[in-house]
Amino acid sequence: IAFKYSFTSKSIYKLEVAAYTILEFLLNRFVDSVIYYDTDIKLSSIQERMVALISKDYMRIYKKESEGKSEKEKLYLRLMLVTDYICGMTDSFAKDLYQELNGIV
Repeated sequence: IAFKYSFTSKSIYKLEVAAYTILEFLLNRFVDSVIYYDTDIKLSSIQERMVALISKDYMRIYKKESEGKSEKEKLYLRLMLVTDYICGMTDSFAKDLYQELNGIV
C-alpha cells in the first residue's frame, strides 16, 4: 500500500528528479574543479573558486592523505574528497549551494 500510494506519487517523483539534478550539478562542478588541483596544470578562476568552497576539514584530510602518493593515488583521493564532501552535505545545504551557484534567489 505504501509503495503504491506514497513512493509512486508525482510529488515524490518531482523530489527525486530535483535531488538528481542538484547532485549531478554539484558532482560535475566539483569533480571538474579538482581533477587538476594539486598538479602542475593551472586551474581556471572558476575551478579555483569551486575548490575554495570545499570545507577546510576535507581539504586538510586530502593534504595529509596525499603526501608522498603517486599522481594516480592523488587523483583518486581528490575524487573521494568531492564525493565525501557532497555526501556530507545536508539536503538543505546542497539545495542552497545549488541555488546560489546557479544565481537562483
